[in-house]
Amino acid sequence: MSTLLVIDQGECLRLLGGVHLGRLGFTSRSLPVILPVNFVVDNSRVVFTTDSASILAAAIASDIACLEVDDHDAVSHTGWSVLATGHLNELSDDEADEVTRRAPLPSWRPMPFPHVVGLEIEMISGRRLSP
Repeated sequence: MSTLLVIDQGECLRLLGGVHLGRLGFTSRSLPVILPVNFVVDNSRVVFTTDSASILAAAIASDIACLEVDDHDAVSHTGWSVLATGHLNELSDDEADEVTRRAPLPSWRPMPFPHVVGLEIEMISGRRLSP
């Protein structure tokens, strides 16, 4: 039998920083949307590039969004999940240059005109399933 444990904030941030692919949840025209994004953690925010009009509109409006990341082992029935929630914003060119000097932004596909978006981590929580 497995046990579900709450992960503390420090461990949540460590786990979040150890992966580069997550699912961004936000609303677009009052409907829920979940899209995959490649990201880096930069201090207290998640940063990623996008050419998605719906993500960009949410960032310009400073909408609330969340990013979910996880990992699991199907054999041992163990795993973890972290959810970071906060406001989206589009980074200025200077901010984007500063972030990319510290950590290159991953991208799994070419984007002709990418925008750099940040998700301020205002809340973070996580759960771990362990034997």
